[in-house]
Amino acid sequence: MKAVIMAGGKGTRLRPLTCHTPKPMVPLLNRPCMEYTIDLLKKHGITEIAVTLQYLPDVIRDTFGDGSRYGVSLVYFEEAIPLGTAGSVKNCADFLDERFVVISGDTLTDIDLSAAIRFHEQNNALATLILTRVETPLEFGVVMTDEGGRITRFLEKPSWAEVFSDTVNTGIYVCEPEVLSYIEEEREVDFSKEIFPSFLQAAKPLYGYEASGYWSDIGSLEVYQQAQFDLLDGRVHLEIKAQEIAPRIFLENDVRIDSSVRLEGPVYIGENVHLQAGVAVGAYSILGKNTVISSGTKLSRTIIWENSVIGKKAEITGTTLCRNTRIADCVQLGEGAVIGDQCLIGAKSVVKAGIKIWPNKEVGENATVTTSLIYGAKQTKNLFGTHGIKGIGNVDITPEFVTRLAAAYAYLLQAGDKIALSACAHPFAQLLKHSIMTSLCSSGIDTVDLGIGNSPLIRYGVRSLACKGGIHIYMAEPVDDKEIVIQFIDHAGLPISRDLERKIENAYWQETYIRNLNRLGALQVEHHVQEAYLHALVQQLNVSSIQRQRFHLLIDCEQRFFPTFLAPLLHALGVTVDYSSIQEGIRKKGADLGVRLDKNGEQFVLFTEHGEKLATEQITALQLLACSGQHRRIGLPVSAPIELEHMAQLLQMEVVRTKVSPRSMMEVSSEQRFHPMFDAVYSLMRILSYLASEEKPLSVLLELLPACHMEKKTVFCPWAAKGKVMRRVMEENKGKLLELVDGIKVYDSNGWVLILPDSEDSHVKVISQGATAETAATLASSYARRIAEYQFHEKREIDSL
Repeated sequence: MKAVIMAGGKGTRLRPLTCHTPKPMVPLLNRPCMEYTIDLLKKHGITEIAVTLQYLPDVIRDTFGDGSRYGVSLVYFEEAIPLGTAGSVKNCADFLDERFVVISGDTLTDIDLSAAIRFHEQNNALATLILTRVETPLEFGVVMTDEGGRITRFLEKPSWAEVFSDTVNTGIYVCEPEVLSYIEEEREVDFSKEIFPSFLQAAKPLYGYEASGYWSDIGSLEVYQQAQFDLLDGRVHLEIKAQEIAPRIFLENDVRIDSSVRLEGPVYIGENVHLQAGVAVGAYSILGKNTVISSGTKLSRTIIWENSVIGKKAEITGTTLCRNTRIADCVQLGEGAVIGDQCLIGAKSVVKAGIKIWPNKEVGENATVTTSLIYGAKQTKNLFGTHGIKGIGNVDITPEFVTRLAAAYAYLLQAGDKIALSACAHPFAQLLKHSIMTSLCSSGIDTVDLGIGNSPLIRYGVRSLACKGGIHIYMAEPVDDKEIVIQFIDHAGLPISRDLERKIENAYWQETYIRNLNRLGALQVEHHVQEAYLHALVQQLNVSSIQRQRFHLLIDCEQRFFPTFLAPLLHALGVTVDYSSIQEGIRKKGADLGVRLDKNGEQFVLFTEHGEKLATEQITALQLLACSGQHRRIGLPVSAPIELEHMAQLLQMEVVRTKVSPRSMMEVSSEQRFHPMFDAVYSLMRILSYLASEEKPLSVLLELLPACHMEKKTVFCPWAAKGKVMRRVMEENKGKLLELVDGIKVYDSNGWVLILPDSEDSHVKVISQGATAETAATLASSYARRIAEYQFHEKREIDSL
């Protein structure tokens, strides 16, 4: 039995720890992370090991040598270009002439590899993925198996709506040599994205073994810190190579401790550390070898790498310090701060919580560091939500924030790419647009300023002007909440993919920016997109029939933009308008229908001539009717009632069931310049055109629409419980007809119910449809109650441990 240790990772999310150190070499209790992997393989009798290298390969090679010092034999395979997980293993093909284990050098685990290998043998598997359960599966691959362990489905880095379980791929595989024959040479190939999905599609024996041991992917600074705390707490069944002089107090050799020093376990103190008089070392502190802690200093939950010197009377809490750092007297370092290699922090300085300081930086005396040096502010969650980036104006979303955000976006573009920009009429949104424009141009990206607009306009503009993408900023309603939304658009006029969102987030967190005076971006101002949009929209309408009908509308909308924007269109169509609130009364105004337009121009609410408000499903049905001649293919979300699908089919429209995200729905008919579900003006004009051709008022048409009985509920669910809840839903509905396009959709004789984790809040949405309103309400209430019970049972199980 042989093994491959994947040790090529850069660990960009761990920077500044990994600026000079490969990710597998970051120390855990003063030992390289990869050393624990070698020990685990050796424990299970695997001593012939290949090591794949790419980033700073000599650091790893020089540390471990041929492996003899660790009781194993190591052979190194270096990649000139990134080959992906499977490509890296293929690069070792000459070495792998028998069954082998693939394992990462940058994870900490005590999983029973022997048990996994036995499971693999018993099932005659081609490949076996070792699985484990985690609280938050978003950064991993979710895997589903049948009762025998055969893999039935998996999703790589899913959204919350795709989390069908809390069981994930650890990246540890048991493979037969035959696996190598399916991997192309000298090409970037990934196991979880390409090889394993192809095995699943071809019905090859692909299995998942659910392990019960400890497993942690050292992928973030917080996880890096927690993994060491877990080692100190004894949660990881791996050897700690130091003497335990008191319960959970570990010392290596030649430690000098003054008699007045106070130690509070658990702590780990490395070789040749010197703790001077009056030092207090609090719980969960780890001190690297050759470190000096001067008198009167207080440490708590602090990780210090080797060869660092801490001055007198410093206070360090929850901070990580890399190699060869110098902290002067009376310095205060805050929770979550990270100080890179060979930094000097001057006397009486304060480094605030969450600040990251890049290697080789110097902070002067009496300085207060409130923003990271090179790095931006610490992020605790994803930037992007379902509809873009949201935050409170001038609090979360500031000019400084959008400047860094735009620079991160520019890093992923090519010099000379053209990006369209627009914003709503609010002055602060316009200010942010100019901040983004400046940042993009300084990064070599050309910009096109579309002025005041909305999302449908910028989508149209991006396509008509052949831009690489676009950014739109608007103040959400109600304006009093001061919430700003930033939307990114791709070259096809669609919301950007989740993959691109992740890349922007990573570039933002890492602040890998490009600034170049040799190539500044050009600025173009384009004032004709509105005119072009309206002209193209009119081409989609039966203008003469609308003109004959002489509609009178009551439109409730924001007053800075829409009245001016709509005036030429409505004038051309012979439509008269009152711009006022719906509350003033449709009948009083003598309107044929009332419309409340969403400020961003994507959604709207309709009211009949009698003032009756249409339900969401009724508006969608009208949109299908009105657009049937123009759209032959339409995307309907899994949350839409089945009657709408039948209706669309009767209208000879091809229906594709999609996720509920706007991009998923829009890309089904991406060739269309206007999308009825996300362009309120276009959709409204199509409905007017349909009403004119039918020569019937809206209230009469409503009676012809199918009846849909829907119920929606929102159930509180902590982030840490979402994966467990979804797993329980899957387990308890085994044998029923399930649809897993987005969330879990359960069908039964009474209708269906969709369980959909919210991607932005600690909630789970429950959407149901039944034959009657009572049936739909009963279904939704039943599942809402179960979701609450699943959380209670999980908590009770944890409390009993």
